[in-house]
Amino acid sequence: MKNFLVCTFTLLISIVTWPAFAGIGHAHLHSPATEPSQQLNKQTEPHADVAIIPAATAERVGIQVAHAAAGVITRQLPLYGEIVLPPQRQAVVRARFPGVISQLKVSLGQQVKRGEVLALIESNDSLRSYPLQAPITGIVLQQFANEGEFTAGEPLLALSDLSELWAEFKVFPAMRHQVQAGQAIKLETLSGAYDSVISQLLPASGQPYLLANVTLDNRSSHFTLGDRLRALVTVETISAALVVANTALQTFEGEPVVFVQNGDQYQPRALQLGRSDGLVTEVLSGLAAGEAYVVANSYLVKAELEKSAAAHQH
Repeated sequence: MKNFLVCTFTLLISIVTWPAFAGIGHAHLHSPATEPSQQLNKQTEPHADVAIIPAATAERVGIQVAHAAAGVITRQLPLYGEIVLPPQRQAVVRARFPGVISQLKVSLGQQVKRGEVLALIESNDSLRSYPLQAPITGIVLQQFANEGEFTAGEPLLALSDLSELWAEFKVFPAMRHQVQAGQAIKLETLSGAYDSVISQLLPASGQPYLLANVTLDNRSSHFTLGDRLRALVTVETISAALVVANTALQTFEGEPVVFVQNGDQYQPRALQLGRSDGLVTEVLSGLAAGEAYVVANSYLVKAELEKSAAAHQH
């Protein structure tokens, strides 16, 4: 009889203490229930899922946190266009007097300086040769005539200064009231992204759209004439009392959440969200300024919670 009582007492202790060892890496936090009525209703009480991830593990898998703070939401419009040559950066060279091209001193693709002699023309009137000089510094992009040919004012050479180019974008009527000179713009090119401003808006001859020009410093030859471009122009900036990075947002149990960090614990926090610009999103409720939340690899915390929840269901 005595042994039977000892065994029964040991079994009862095991049943009471077993939950304390369950769910390593995941916990269900309940409010303590001391009254019988509370124990009966504990199934309906809210609880929070918590993932437990040691600091060394979080660092190894790349989980990073940021602190919730005020921020700026930027509204942007996409524009499409191409790289063109500004009118003031090009010149067509013609003979001043009719005559024969006795000597052509340059070739296609050659870099020339302003004032450099490009060709010699033998005048029909005086039978004396006079020089044609480069009106700008640039590259010989086109050649319209050869040595020995007669010229009487036709274009002979076209020069282009490629050290400064324009990114030219079409602004259609629906967006005219939003796009203005001086606005910030981010260019997306084959060689990378560039921040600049809209230099000017010009009418396009015979077209229903305007042309937004962005001046490009091309002394390092990053840009090429004719390249197609996409850009995002900033048309509005909105100050928000609290924002979170979009990389932090996950959906958990059907709600948008971020995972708030407290030591080794990561708890999903349901949020009411406002405006977004694709990079950050306004938080209307659910999070306080200064709270640490997972901003990189938040999906790993979600996966840990879902894995642990699945294990508890079996």
